[in-house]
Amino acid sequence: MRNRKYVVVCCLLLVLVGTLVFAAGTKEGKSGKPTFVMVPKLVHPFYEPCIQGFQDAGAKYGVNVEIESPPKLDIALQVKVIEDLIARGVDGIAISAVDNKGLISVIDEAIAAGIIVICFDADAPSTNRITYIGTNNTEAGVTAGKYMFDLMGNTGNVAILQGGMAANLNEREVGFRKAAESSGVKIVAFETYQADFAEGVNKTEAMLETYPNLNGIFGPEAYGAPVVATVLKEQGRVGDIVVGGFDDLAETITGIKDGSVQFCLVQKAYKMGWVSVEILQDLLAGKKVAENIDTGVIIVTKENVDSYMEQVIAEIK
Repeated sequence: MRNRKYVVVCCLLLVLVGTLVFAAGTKEGKSGKPTFVMVPKLVHPFYEPCIQGFQDAGAKYGVNVEIESPPKLDIALQVKVIEDLIARGVDGIAISAVDNKGLISVIDEAIAAGIIVICFDADAPSTNRITYIGTNNTEAGVTAGKYMFDLMGNTGNVAILQGGMAANLNEREVGFRKAAESSGVKIVAFETYQADFAEGVNKTEAMLETYPNLNGIFGPEAYGAPVVATVLKEQGRVGDIVVGGFDDLAETITGIKDGSVQFCLVQKAYKMGWVSVEILQDLLAGKKVAENIDTGVIIVTKENVDSYMEQVIAEIK
């Protein structure tokens, strides 16, 4: 009888240990709901509608969603965020890549840990991410160039003011230059700044001094147009230079309304966030998805500045 009790106790202990090991090995968030995390490049107003779309979709589909934004544009900080998510064992990550090749190792590590990794807004095609959700940036650059050069009468000098060297911005630059090849416009200057407004202002002032005969300035990211508009207002040169940019920051929309900015290409940021949740769910369920999902852009001018959001929202509903 004593031996039988000993065997029973041992069996119970083995079951208990096995249960604890299994619990320790399960991913975070396995209480019935998967956990998806959005990782933007940095804390920036552009990502606010992305985040809202991500959160709204999470609420609709009943999944846990979180946002982990590095405080500034820095590949090491973004890598650290992903490493922390790997340690936590989340189910899926949607990342706007600061750098393409700099993420290869950590994304491979996440995938090896069983985490689904996709890109939104800024792609990292050199990695093993499953899909990219966002703007076709090269084509968007072509669209911006053609529209801007038409405003300039397909003649004159233009400069590019670019807020960093992320892959998506480089692709827009390539598209913009491609559009210039079939026009009479000459790109005479290219300057970069690290998405820092004050630095952008300084670069713009220096560029205007070096190239006093500029006819247009294009900013392929969110701060570009507001930075240029700020300088032109300070110098009393609003209307002298055609200004085009990307994204609908409040300052850009104000610039379009007051004439200091002629147009911007609005990415469908809310849609990027929403679709990211849907795609992560599909992948978690073992479904196949397209390698690239183009969410499209809208050219915003004075004519549609008060109505363009209706089109964006209508695509989600």
